[in-house]
Amino acid sequence: MSVQRDEKKMWAALDQFFLRVLGEKTGWAVMQESREQAAAFLAAAQETSPSRLAVMQSTILPRTAVYTVLKRRGLDAEKLMEKYIREVQGPVMHDRYAGLEWIPHFFSIFRWAFRRKTASSDAWDSTFAAEGDSFDLTIRKCLWHDTCAACGCPEVCRFFCECDNYSFGDLKKVGFRRTQTLGTGGDCCDFHFYQK
Repeated sequence: MSVQRDEKKMWAALDQFFLRVLGEKTGWAVMQESREQAAAFLAAAQETSPSRLAVMQSTILPRTAVYTVLKRRGLDAEKLMEKYIREVQGPVMHDRYAGLEWIPHFFSIFRWAFRRKTASSDAWDSTFAAEGDSFDLTIRKCLWHDTCAACGCPEVCRFFCECDNYSFGDLKKVGFRRTQTLGTGGDCCDFHFYQK
């Protein structure tokens, strides 16, 4: 999928939610200002990697900009973003994985895909260790955390971390636990996955 298509899809989901929750007049004003804020964040970015810029533009900056605008307007940005994650983004992310669990040997494929994605992407500085029916992924540097901090709102990163809880929580064939994340003030993100 192209960056523009991913970005358009993200904005559409945000628009639909915030127009419903804030009402049409306030919702449109917030979303227009959020698009302008995201463009300003992108223009100010010191990032040179095309792949990292693509992730920032399509995934990170839209939600970071909405949070920033909500906060600037005196709205309860924390509560509204939690509601968005719980009602929109979280279920979408969970369904992405849960919908594939019917595949035979799902855990092995899941582990292979996770290793491949994290090893081939410059979005994270991480280590991967597999043993038997489990694997650990430890992330020491994360594009989501770095971007939120660069935008002046490191607290927003916790909403991205929360998406992981929805994505991997309650899967039938994969167990997931984590004791800390960079986005919640930890030294790392310590993912542990195991076959159920």
